[in-house]
Amino acid sequence: VGFGRGNLPRSVQIYMNKARVAEEQARQHIRNLLRDAWRRLNRELLFVHKQQQQTAFSRSFMNVALNIAR
Repeated sequence: VGFGRGNLPRSVQIYMNKARVAEEQARQHIRNLLRDAWRRLNRELLFVHKQQQQTAFSRSFMNVALNIAR
């Protein structure tokens, strides 16, 4: 999670309090959550693309949304 040491993101603070873990453990947990979410999102986009399935959104919209999030 890309913040300086003196500036903890809220997600890290919440996880530290909830799980009663140190800052570095909380940061690693949040990094893992983000990594897994990106993997799922990319896998889903690739699956839809390969299967040429119809979705509620156009493929161009999904690509724009994905690129904005990056």
